[in-house]
Amino acid sequence: MGRTNLDERQLQKKHKAGNQAFILLAFLLLADMGLQNYGIHWLEYPLSNYVIFLVGVGSYLVRIIWNGSYVGPGSGNLTANGRSILGAVLAILVALCVITAAWMGSSGKTSGGTGPAILMIFTAVGLVILGTVFWIRCRNNREDA
Repeated sequence: MGRTNLDERQLQKKHKAGNQAFILLAFLLLADMGLQNYGIHWLEYPLSNYVIFLVGVGSYLVRIIWNGSYVGPGSGNLTANGRSILGAVLAILVALCVITAAWMGSSGKTSGGTGPAILMIFTAVGLVILGTVFWIRCRNNREDA
């Protein structure tokens, strides 16, 4: 089984979701470059890449949590729910760091840019999606038992 503590079905679902998220990310980046070649700028340069990255990684995370391939049953001290909660807390801390960095970066500028606001909105939406998927998974586990 290896270090991941995932069974073969979970590993297959996780790899499938990862491959499809990578292909989605590649095509979105190519579409963004194509639009910029024709003079269409939907967001400024670094922010457009951040948004595309968040879409790709967010779709990957939602799919592996939805398929139950995020954490395995485990043999250590933490149960699967404990590791899921630990992962959620870590995701919230990272999101708070991103929000704080965006907030501090926007306070030093004199021109009102929409970059930090869009970054905060995408982070908040990602947290809501992850929380909803976690709630659905917990609810489904209770109904199965």
